[in-house]
Amino acid sequence: MSRPFTKGSLPVAVALTALIAAGATPAGAAPDGGPRVHALRPTAAAAAAHTVRLITGDSVIVTGKGEHQNVMFQAGPGNPGGSAEIDQYGTNITVIPDEARPLLASGALDARLFDVDALIAQGYADGAAVPLIVQNKDASAPVPEGAKQVRRLPGFKAAAARVEAKNTRTFWSGLRSTRDGATAKKLADGVSKVWLDAKVEATLDQSVPQIGAPEAWAEGYDGKGVKVAVLDTGVDATHPDLAGRIAETKNFSDSDDAVDRFGHGTHVASTIVGSGAASGGKYKGVAPEADLLIGKVLGDNGSGSDSSVLAGMEWAAHSGAKVISMSLGVAQASDGTDPMSMAVDTLTAETGSLFVIAAGNSGPKPTTIGSPGAADAALTVAAVDKQDQLASFSSRGPRLNDNALKPDIAAPGVDIVAARAAGTSMGTPVDQYYTSSSGTSMATPHVAGAAAIVAEAHPDWTAADIKGALMSGAKVLDGGGFAEGSGRTYVPDAIKETVWATNASFGTVAPKGTSAPVTRSVTFHNTSDKEVTLNLSGALNLDGGAVADGALTLGADTLTLPAGGAKDLQVTVAPDLATAYGTYTGTITGTGDGVTTHATVALNREQPTVKLTLKGVMPDGTPAKNGSAISLYSLTDSSTPPARLGMGPDGIATAQLKPGRYTIVGHLRSGSDTVSFGLPEFTVGDQDVSLKADGRDAKPLKAKTPKRSELRSLIISVSRRAAGQSVGVGSTYVLGLGGGHHWAIPSPAAKDGTFGFTANWSLQAPAVIAKATLPSGAYDLKAESFPYTATFDGTRRLTVVDAGHGTEADLAEHPVKGRLALIRVGSESFFSTVLPRVLAAGPAAVMVVNDSNERYVGSYPADVPVFGVFKKAGDKVAAAVIKRPVSVSLAGEATPSYSYELVDGQSNGISADQTFDPAQSEMADIRLKTYASSEDPALAQASGGWLGLSLANNSGAGAIRPVAMGTSQHVYVNATGTKWERVVTPTYTSATSASALNTYAPGGTADQDWFAPVQHATSPAVSAPATGLTPSRDSEGMMVQIPVWATASGLSWESFSLSDGDTDAFRAYRDGKLLGAAEYPYAQITGLPAAKSEYRFEVDAERTAAWSTVSTQAHTAWTFSSAAPTGTDPETLPMLLADYQLDGVGLDSSIKAGKAHSLKVAFRNADGSASPVTRATVQASYDGGKTWHTLSADVTAHGASVTVKAPLGADSVSLRVQGENAAGSTVDQTVVDAVRVS
Repeated sequence: MSRPFTKGSLPVAVALTALIAAGATPAGAAPDGGPRVHALRPTAAAAAAHTVRLITGDSVIVTGKGEHQNVMFQAGPGNPGGSAEIDQYGTNITVIPDEARPLLASGALDARLFDVDALIAQGYADGAAVPLIVQNKDASAPVPEGAKQVRRLPGFKAAAARVEAKNTRTFWSGLRSTRDGATAKKLADGVSKVWLDAKVEATLDQSVPQIGAPEAWAEGYDGKGVKVAVLDTGVDATHPDLAGRIAETKNFSDSDDAVDRFGHGTHVASTIVGSGAASGGKYKGVAPEADLLIGKVLGDNGSGSDSSVLAGMEWAAHSGAKVISMSLGVAQASDGTDPMSMAVDTLTAETGSLFVIAAGNSGPKPTTIGSPGAADAALTVAAVDKQDQLASFSSRGPRLNDNALKPDIAAPGVDIVAARAAGTSMGTPVDQYYTSSSGTSMATPHVAGAAAIVAEAHPDWTAADIKGALMSGAKVLDGGGFAEGSGRTYVPDAIKETVWATNASFGTVAPKGTSAPVTRSVTFHNTSDKEVTLNLSGALNLDGGAVADGALTLGADTLTLPAGGAKDLQVTVAPDLATAYGTYTGTITGTGDGVTTHATVALNREQPTVKLTLKGVMPDGTPAKNGSAISLYSLTDSSTPPARLGMGPDGIATAQLKPGRYTIVGHLRSGSDTVSFGLPEFTVGDQDVSLKADGRDAKPLKAKTPKRSELRSLIISVSRRAAGQSVGVGSTYVLGLGGGHHWAIPSPAAKDGTFGFTANWSLQAPAVIAKATLPSGAYDLKAESFPYTATFDGTRRLTVVDAGHGTEADLAEHPVKGRLALIRVGSESFFSTVLPRVLAAGPAAVMVVNDSNERYVGSYPADVPVFGVFKKAGDKVAAAVIKRPVSVSLAGEATPSYSYELVDGQSNGISADQTFDPAQSEMADIRLKTYASSEDPALAQASGGWLGLSLANNSGAGAIRPVAMGTSQHVYVNATGTKWERVVTPTYTSATSASALNTYAPGGTADQDWFAPVQHATSPAVSAPATGLTPSRDSEGMMVQIPVWATASGLSWESFSLSDGDTDAFRAYRDGKLLGAAEYPYAQITGLPAAKSEYRFEVDAERTAAWSTVSTQAHTAWTFSSAAPTGTDPETLPMLLADYQLDGVGLDSSIKAGKAHSLKVAFRNADGSASPVTRATVQASYDGGKTWHTLSADVTAHGASVTVKAPLGADSVSLRVQGENAAGSTVDQTVVDAVRVS
């Protein structure tokens, strides 16, 4: 995720820092640093289930946190194959549907579109529209169908667009040059590339003198007449320090205007041009007389998008800005080929504007320069403190992939005091007018101001001249070029720097002993009107140590530059004399004729590599195809992310590897067939390596169930982690319903660490059993239904019509209206052409026969039943039809009465026996109920799935499929050595609910009721304060996460996304005083006194979504006493919670009027433990909460039991519950329309 390049100063726990940086919106903060409520973005919720809608229309649900994240996949309607690759590395999750793989490999799609954890972090989940930048060969071309254009980006020949989740499949279908799935390798309609419109967020008294600005002022240079554009969060134009300095403002954000309500843009702007009026001149900016252009590209929450920034860049560059300051960016490392970086290079060349851009705050790791600072033309700024020591947070080079030199320069960026926008509390407020903050965001405006001064002193200089002078005039520091660039900015030397030089960025040089010396040119520019002769010297250092003499040589000892001219100096590096592997930086210094200048030398000397060749062979001996999913991972260096290997048409994949230990895990593919495999370890030395994944040794994967079932999904995972490694690699394949075969190659256990193999099977009772009436009797066709096609209850008998391959001629000759159409799969595109044509002809059902000896099954939304049969069965029916009419009896179950969820986990390699055949006695029977509360069948729909986790290897996955609300089912899970999690999302909302990971007893039973009344605000009955799953407190403050519509028994965690029109509100009080409020009950409260105090939390919620007519409004208040924990571990807050058990509720969420129903209210602590109560009352309302009746209650230490009897004519029953325990904790909860009345 992109983020503001400002270091957060909130006193938060380490585990929450990323969440605060990504989503904190300070509310009501006091200047004295007192208690604050920090509203966290609901999409950053640690415990909630998140649903990500991919550009393909498929969905990914992620539950859990960190390395314990669980992933479930749902193929979208209209995705016939439904297969996808899931790669996990640490906390990174990438999901690539098969349909997208060729387009991704060709570069037509941005890889970030499938980076699931990053999409969640950026808020692009849980029903959010997919934000895109669609690049087109024609700058004026419309965006494809299904997308809504947000703004045009003519300079980029692109348009920003949003695709609503419900329209993703439409957009995807129109985007491809063919609708035939994975065969599409290019985009349609002139579209050249589709990018994610990534989220971009915003990233002086001693610092200004530190860079020599007062000396420049003394020379008469203060930026006067120079236009400087600041692209940020807007500006507080009323601040005294900015009076008279703002020439123009323009808003490109989603906010209403250019006013800074976040505080970042004002801080940055005043660092450049602030007069210091509110401080008596103490906090004066670098170039106080420059003219300021304000482009608000980041909204009031400090975030924006690539497209909003791109629009602001075009405006600023074409508005006459000589310098453009950008203290923003994307945290992910970039190689400079992303949209914003490329725009920097293009606009610089077109307009001559100098872009001064923050390096980022992802240090101290190397190769962390993000976009747009990765651009060649950018003057990329690192941060140092007031002692010229590199800030630990400052992002480091080299640049991703090509190892180019970045950053370019450094400036003060630690504890910078500058203007505070009115009503904001970014950083650490100093007083009403100023605040202190740290980050490369703070360093960047120092350099932008310095650039304005240089531009004033040399009005005819180009952007390259200004950039070169600042770099050549910088003070060389000890941190090295990949950390601090050319050094710390020093304005006086930059002003008088009439000679400047380009840097010598060698990138990666060849390994030791394998190549000749490498030469680059350094160009020295003389901007003066006099000839200058320079005496040259150079030095090269391994970052952190010296190198051998002769590693760096210069082509000349002196260089004479003509007036106004330039000359090249040849600089040579001898890799053989750079005796260690790693990054090297150095300096070339030129002195003479009163001039001193310098250039930076940088290179990366990598270890020698050898060639790895992997040959993939399918079970029939044919080569694996390029749809194979293969991950290569270093067991020597776990900090290196896995590499995805591409399989060529000859079944060969290659890679260049350094010496070390490696593993390969993955899945060979050919058509619909899959072979999963893993090579737990191999060693690379100084010789090429050849390996083979031979599917001829593979064993078929099979699952047997006690009752007849049909496969809905099979998910295969192969994972590896070496001993001592903090992260491992996992490759998971979601195998679609395309009728293919699936195998696994047996493999021994790893020598150390873990090497796991897991198969997750999801099967269900047949949706339809088809039996043909033949002369020999009833013939079972062993049909398998297509997901998303119509289902029914009961029996039907249909006459078969053999309509061949479903061509127009076939259908004309053999009308299928009202009949069972027998269709054979041929060469014509089946799902995009044949099946729609057949359905348009009006059959009562469709039987699909594959031309090969396997069933053909895929997902397709159809209003009639569609099912596949084996070729043998289809041929037999077709042969009978030739002789006489044939009827087929269809016995259907609209909702399968049972299903099987099975997980087979292996921890010691891949077994030679891949038949999983658990006995019924090894299974648990989960009696699953999914309640509905709408009488409209179209609204009573959901998606749900089970994630099965094998304790043998702590691995598992799951698939999502449609669920009819208002139904029940027996779900059989294998219970030995497993844990199970259930997630459910109603179709017409983005709110996903997830259960805990539960264990079940073999042979036992359990109940799960989803969306059962009474849905109410509570915390799940589990103790997990360290993860944020329960309200907790540590030394830093409180973490509050309260699902607002949990099921009656507190079964599930609900995500914090809402249905359209739904609202939540959270308020926190201490000793009766309001601390702050948040839009959702997901917040962090900091600055609390350690002593015990009385606290009160309130949550108000209102739900207007048509799919749910229960729990339409709710108010809950909790009071409790709390003090700071004495230890380091977080402690669960002593909140008193209520659970409800209402008997006699139908699956339509109703009770019968006039009938007595038992209601039991149980009280507990937030960690799930019992909490004996000293008092409890229960009230009911039968008119929507207008009047209340106290019910006679049988109160015990554990709760209260009452009888609810709704009068005739009532539409619903509302409830109000109050309770108090011996510790004085209370709960007061009102739920309007808690249950319907029928």
